[in-house]
Amino acid sequence: MNSRSRLLWDPYFELLSFLITSARGVIDEPQIYAPLRLLDAAVKLVELMEKESRATPELIELKKAILEKEQLVLSSEEEFIKTLDELVLKLAEIIKKNLPRK
Repeated sequence: MNSRSRLLWDPYFELLSFLITSARGVIDEPQIYAPLRLLDAAVKLVELMEKESRATPELIELKKAILEKEQLVLSSEEEFIKTLDELVLKLAEIIKKNLPRK
């Protein structure tokens, strides 16, 4: 495989491609799909971190929580938004736990 075709299989390039095409896609999609695409990107990023042994157990749990609840966007917008709020709180807990101690 030459260096040009290798780029197409690079996981970071795949994420970049997903983000750019998602940015275009959300223009024509219902507004509530934009957060869903961002959650998809978050899952992909955690998966990259897992492959590089950089994902903590908390991040893996966060990914699982996203995967368990992301389909709510199709059945209950209110529950989906509630899930987004819960995910933000979980992320804040991870940040707080990992802040340097004084």
